[in-house]
Amino acid sequence: MGKSNKKKKKRDRQAFLANKHDLYQKAVQEPEADTEFMEKVFRDKFKHTPLVMREDFCGTGFLSATWVAEKKERRAIGYDLDPDTVNWGVENNLSDLDSDQRSRIELRIADVLDAPKEPVDIVCAMNFSWWIFKKRNQLLKYFRSVRSSLLDEGLFVLDMYGGSEAYEEMEEEREKEDFSYIWDQEKVCGITDEVLCHISFHFPDGSKMKKAFTYDWRRYGMRETQEILIDAGFSSVEVYWEGTDEDGEGDGEFTLQTEAENSEAWIAYLVAIP
Repeated sequence: MGKSNKKKKKRDRQAFLANKHDLYQKAVQEPEADTEFMEKVFRDKFKHTPLVMREDFCGTGFLSATWVAEKKERRAIGYDLDPDTVNWGVENNLSDLDSDQRSRIELRIADVLDAPKEPVDIVCAMNFSWWIFKKRNQLLKYFRSVRSSLLDEGLFVLDMYGGSEAYEEMEEEREKEDFSYIWDQEKVCGITDEVLCHISFHFPDGSKMKKAFTYDWRRYGMRETQEILIDAGFSSVEVYWEGTDEDGEGDGEFTLQTEAENSEAWIAYLVAIP
């Protein structure tokens, strides 16, 4: 094999050398934006600083690690069922923390429904992870368990997406620094509201990491979700809607709204108050 062929073989392995959890964090997550939002809303509501956050469906614990690293008083507890994902987070995210920060975070391999009722300031369920509960009674049970875990001055923060594109079978590609991120809504059911989605990664050398992540969800509507949260015992639910820039893309700024025009794609935070 010639020297040029050896180089080509090495380059063609980009997808095989990459780690899917590292790519996911770079492509999808913005933990600093989430922590900033949660603290701001909490301080506006209760006039003091939140300290203890529970991250449900925590995955690699990237958000939890960011939470404790930002301020020395903070503590985080994460729950997720996937041992491989959690263990990768312990080895790669928690290992970046110093000993004090590491003492204030715990990632637990367990079902969120089995989370003990430890009183916390904030519970969050990000990246639409709570859509895993396909039946309304399952989701109601989860929301009730969250409500019972919150302090009287506490918040439940979750995100969701919608718009006309949420009802289409489509692919969206976004360029990142060293790879491309592909969001694939493979199947969308108009009757059950179930949606099957995948995340794939493409690399400059032409190699691909296909269907690195798969999500089998039921998409809940905005009004429906608010009503289930109220049924679960929350006193009120607020919607923080993302604004758009000149090109109609999300600008990362979320403001409290009671009405909003539908669009091709939108993202919002829901904040439930005990």
